[in-house]
Amino acid sequence: MAEKQIEIELKLRIDPKHVARLKSAPVLREVKEGRRLVTTHLVSIYHDTPKLSLAEKGLAVRLRKKGAHGWEQTVKATNGLREALPERNEWTVELEEGVLDLDRFTDKDVKKLLKKFVKKKKIDRIFESDLKRGAVDLTYRDAVMELAIDQGVVRSGEKEVPISEVEFELKKGHPAALFDLALELQRTVPLLLSMRSKASRGRDLYLGKGPGAYRAAAVQLTPDMSAETAFRAVIAQGLTMILSNEVCVRQDLDIEGCHQMRVGMRRLRVALNLFKKNLPTGEAVLLRRLLKLCSKGLDGLRDWDVFLTETLPMIEERFPDHTGVSELRKAAEKQREAALANACKMLDQPEYGQLLLLLGAWASYSRWASGASAAQMKAMAAPVSEMAEPLLEQAYKRVTKRGDHVANLTTPQLHALRLDVKQMRYGTEFFGAIYGAKKVKKFRSKLTTMQEILGQLQDAAVAEARLMALTPQLAKDGMVAVGLVSGWFAARADHRLLGIATAMADFADQKMFWK
Repeated sequence: MAEKQIEIELKLRIDPKHVARLKSAPVLREVKEGRRLVTTHLVSIYHDTPKLSLAEKGLAVRLRKKGAHGWEQTVKATNGLREALPERNEWTVELEEGVLDLDRFTDKDVKKLLKKFVKKKKIDRIFESDLKRGAVDLTYRDAVMELAIDQGVVRSGEKEVPISEVEFELKKGHPAALFDLALELQRTVPLLLSMRSKASRGRDLYLGKGPGAYRAAAVQLTPDMSAETAFRAVIAQGLTMILSNEVCVRQDLDIEGCHQMRVGMRRLRVALNLFKKNLPTGEAVLLRRLLKLCSKGLDGLRDWDVFLTETLPMIEERFPDHTGVSELRKAAEKQREAALANACKMLDQPEYGQLLLLLGAWASYSRWASGASAAQMKAMAAPVSEMAEPLLEQAYKRVTKRGDHVANLTTPQLHALRLDVKQMRYGTEFFGAIYGAKKVKKFRSKLTTMQEILGQLQDAAVAEARLMALTPQLAKDGMVAVGLVSGWFAARADHRLLGIATAMADFADQKMFWK
């Protein structure tokens, strides 16, 4: 008989060298209440069509051998995503042999799913996971959960990737307990939030591809949605951007990943600023500090990526045989190597792990509300459309006020205007779904034009600082190349300054879409 249940779990990454320390953590000894971890050898075989059409529909079909306890088959269907806490419908039946038999399911919901997506398709073995799982039930505060420590591999054909994870599956109680326990454990053992399932890694292996840079998807808001629901959706999106792009930085797969990871952090800082009036202090202040700290750890890598892939190629095109330019590239590449090492070091710091878990908690439930006033609770319960208009109005006024007489602004003032423009743009993207798509698109395009011009001016200022860092390593020809780059940037900045006043006027003259 198929048993249907809702699975809510918190998944964390752990370095294998820290597993023993996790098992002996004082808080775990306390909540295990004398129970011991039971180790089981799990072999799970995932089935799909050759084109992975089941995965595209949010379905996973798994055959699993549980040590000496025989076989079982499971169908999982995504039921929604609380971002940090995947929530799935799950159906399982026991089998006598390790042969998939979907007719054994009797639950009408799963039979309907299988009939719609599976029955007429040829499905076969795609990949498998081979794990040793240590599991034990825990009682933490008013919640009951299962702790599982998985060590092993995911394999597709001859390719495999290692797995070292900790999972907390909620059996009874509130999801807050999962995060509270994880945060408590994190003081003893480095733990990092994970949103990648074993199945997603198996599919990547099967397809022979690694994850690429992830860009922000539109936040799906509706006018009658509560401000809190909208806020949590925006937090969840930023967290997704950070986690999805982290692997690009760690493995140096795609330079766009570093950029998008920083964008995710900036969007989160903007969200916290936009909703600041309705958030109690405390963790909101801590989140701002952690976001600023972690974003700073990526700044050097992004700056050198821009210099090496955007700035220097334009100089090389104009001076293809200049030995000093070649020397400049070699010196910059060394600086980038050091910046990459610093970025990866930041990703291993406790502050980064704490940031991920706190963001996951804020996205998953009303953790933000701890210490909130009655007025703040009322504002966050109201429709987001009531909050969006004054927030967009304030952001607009900041841009137009600071942008008045933009041609006369100093470099620091232009940078401040750029930050205001970014906040206006992200606010437009957050709340845009509430208004007409055509009006929002036109407004955003003029914001983007300003942001691009201001970004190029900022790139020039940053590049000058980076060039100064290279000078001790350069010979005479290299120093000449520094002069070439500096002169080119100065000319480009003068040209872009001519366009910023026009862009600012075009922006200020348009109709505000929220009016």
